[in-house]
Amino acid sequence: MTARFVHTLVFACPDCDLPIAISRVSKENNLENINAEVLRLKCSYCEKASSVRAVYAKRHYVEEWP
Repeated sequence: MTARFVHTLVFACPDCDLPIAISRVSKENNLENINAEVLRLKCSYCEKASSVRAVYAKRHYVEEWP
């Protein structure tokens, strides 16, 4: 079975500045493919929706998924 990696990205909401965390699954652990993605975010605090490139995440964590 091919290794899979979970990428957890943390963004600041562009409206209320509180954190928004999302996860993506990839076959690669490098950031280049994930950073190129445009992601749709919805803040659970102020409920505003926005689109942002993954490269603008404040934090990016990668873990191998069993």
